[in-house]
Amino acid sequence: HRRYVDLMMDAATMMVLIFRNHGSRAGTSLIHPHSQIITTGMVPHYIRWQEESAQHYFDEWGRCVYCDILEYESREEVRLVYENESFVAFVPFAADVPFEVWIMPRVHKADFGDITDEEKKDLAVGMREVLGRLHHGLDDPDYNYIIMTSARYRSGEPQLHWYLQIRPRLTTTAGFEIGSGISINPSIPEHDAAFLRGERE
Repeated sequence: HRRYVDLMMDAATMMVLIFRNHGSRAGTSLIHPHSQIITTGMVPHYIRWQEESAQHYFDEWGRCVYCDILEYESREEVRLVYENESFVAFVPFAADVPFEVWIMPRVHKADFGDITDEEKKDLAVGMREVLGRLHHGLDDPDYNYIIMTSARYRSGEPQLHWYLQIRPRLTTTAGFEIGSGISINPSIPEHDAAFLRGERE
């Protein structure tokens, strides 16, 4: 978090990406556990598309789409994996990959840089809990986690909401996905969440 804040103070930085690649299928280049932080002087098209989609939702409904997702998942409970005072972890309704988990702050904030010291502690506990369940339940799968946060100049906007995304590498992207851009997830999110909660048949 300190490095993130420092790097965002550089006027040439448009985006700071914090991520971890765990395992060879996730693209790891070093054997020891590590996370990485990279800055870019531009905002990739993928991030702009996410921002624009959130903006369209806000323009139509007057609400943050991520806050609505959080409220929906908290109410439904069937895809919840873990929660504490500051964060809710859940398998998204339309997860791209099996056992994908989002860890989302309860309080609306667009920028990871705005996290409080108490939220840092709760995020650490939540990450340890969710990654531990993936490790033990799925025999230490390869995965990527990414902190999805606002680009520069978007930190105070009401339609954006930062979160941490965990994507296990349990399946292989094949021809249809590559050719269409459409993800195929053979898993059922509700079943994945129940498994990660320890509700095994």
